[in-house]
Amino acid sequence: MEQDLGGLENALLKLEATETSESGQYNHQELYKNRGKYGSQEERRKELLDFQKRNRLNRMDNLRGFMDLVCNVEQDKLFKPHSKVKYRPNKYVAGFHKAPNSYKNVLMLSEWLIEKPEDFEENWLITPCPKSIRVLVVAIQGVTKCFNKYGVFRFECETVLPGGSPRTGMKNHSCMLDCFYNKETKTMYVLDLLAWNAQPMTDGETEFRQFWMKSYLEEIDGIKCVSKSNELAFKMLPMVPCTKQSLNMFFSSYPPCSDPEFPALDGLLFYHKKAQYFSGETPLVGWLFPFMVPEVLGPGTYTNETGVF
Repeated sequence: MEQDLGGLENALLKLEATETSESGQYNHQELYKNRGKYGSQEERRKELLDFQKRNRLNRMDNLRGFMDLVCNVEQDKLFKPHSKVKYRPNKYVAGFHKAPNSYKNVLMLSEWLIEKPEDFEENWLITPCPKSIRVLVVAIQGVTKCFNKYGVFRFECETVLPGGSPRTGMKNHSCMLDCFYNKETKTMYVLDLLAWNAQPMTDGETEFRQFWMKSYLEEIDGIKCVSKSNELAFKMLPMVPCTKQSLNMFFSSYPPCSDPEFPALDGLLFYHKKAQYFSGETPLVGWLFPFMVPEVLGPGTYTNETGVF
């Protein structure tokens, strides 16, 4: 039985991450070329959701040592301040199946959305994707470190995140966030939550992670502004239901959130509400350029087709 589950996991989840440019941005041309490569998206979504249900207990057991690994690596002094080095822990990263022993390919990536999901209005969420660099933010032991999708260390600073500065670096205070980084405004647009205060969140569904991420971040004073104690601003990306009414409002204004400094729009990400956080590409997260929405999702998806997107 375990061999069958392992084979299914490899077939569904062990997909190579999309190639990126040196800046850390997606190569959407390659993503488009590979659309449909792994068969019907709808069938793979159903299989993956079914696998999540059957494997939930095993996955939770595997996640228990996730933050312990990060702490052990920090104690080994693998990082040097202001040095761009690769993160190379010497033990398995629990909870991310059989990925390499590093932060490489930890981030959850999208597939090209080639067909409208059957449960689109009921179980899907949409979020804007800014033209920025995708990064993994790790705040622990009094410092905030940022890595690109290959696990390469980019820079470190102090933030008001738990564990992100000497003032917030108490025992068990830590967090890991999936973000888009805008260098010009020193802003992290937060997409997802991987862990908070030594508690992994990757086994939670999308709505669960979004709820707790919003609750946690809104409790932190000064997190949305750059200051001496917070060298990066953290702002949540809006994630709204894919109902016709919500999509009408979403496509009718720009920027798609209350932030006047929101960067130029790169594309749109679609998340299944019940998707757990898996590393690499998954059919439970889709990607489209804005002009492709009517073609892929159909003209009846929303009524306002003269919006600013």
